[in-house]
Amino acid sequence: MSTTDPEPSALPLRERQRLALRADIQQVALQLFADQGYDHVTTEAIAEEVGISPSTFFRHVPSKEHLLLGATQRGRAQIVANFHARPHDEDVAASIAAAILARTSQFVDDDETMELWRRAMVSAPADLRRATLLSREDCDSLVAAVADRLGVEVGADLRAGVLVRASLAAVEYAYEWWLADDRTESLHVLTERALDLATHGLATS
Repeated sequence: MSTTDPEPSALPLRERQRLALRADIQQVALQLFADQGYDHVTTEAIAEEVGISPSTFFRHVPSKEHLLLGATQRGRAQIVANFHARPHDEDVAASIAAAILARTSQFVDDDETMELWRRAMVSAPADLRRATLLSREDCDSLVAAVADRLGVEVGADLRAGVLVRASLAAVEYAYEWWLADDRTESLHVLTERALDLATHGLATS
């Protein structure tokens, strides 16, 4: 599962070592979550499996929750930046979809780590599984950016908020659909399909 971290080869040795250890912690944690269930795995158990002390664990990872949700939370603001980077004369709904897909495409869907993350997420409590693609603040920023593109005021016109919220709802449903079972389609493909349905409408026949 890829992230927006810099290319390791461009970093100093100490930073590369730090990133490598963090990746090891992440991989071990996901495996334990998937095998034993999120609630049954302690930070001490993760640290022991990695071969580090609990204090070293917390120097690299802020919380157990971060190991499960960190990949979805990193780069949230990038979606807003992606929207701003789209051509100004592009259809607004298409720009929203492209901005979201540019972010979700950074997740590698066809490798073992992605499946491991899916299994780990399924084992977690419902409130953690309902991880949102955007924070409330970033969602508001995207609505404001869409309103600006449309030339309307957020408080005076429904369109910007509806376009953004409908797109995010479609993406989050695709995510829930993907979590529900061992799908043959990747998360990114399901996201693309969901956004296409939200953008072009649902067939009724």
